[in-house]
Amino acid sequence: MDTDLQKLAGHLRDRGLHVDLTDSETTLQAANPLHEMLTEQIATEGDRYVTGFGYEIGERGHEASCAERIAHILGVPVQTGPRAAAS
Repeated sequence: MDTDLQKLAGHLRDRGLHVDLTDSETTLQAANPLHEMLTEQIATEGDRYVTGFGYEIGERGHEASCAERIAHILGVPVQTGPRAAAS
C-alpha cells in the first residue's frame, strides 16, 4: 500500500470520515459518516490525488490540505484551526 495514501487515510479519519483502503495500491474510498451514500473514490495519478470523476484534489505530500478538500466535498466540516505539520 502506498504510504502517502495511508497518510491521507489517517487525515481523513482525523476529520471523522469513514475510510476504506481498497485492495488497490492506488485508491481509497472515503464516506461521510452521517450519510454513507455520500462517498468519493480517491486515486493517485503520478504526484496528484484525484477523485473518481477526475477532479484534482491536490499534490501528494500535502495530505492534510487534501483531506480538508475531500471533507468539504463530502459535506463534513473542515478544520479551521492550525493545520497539522506535513510529515
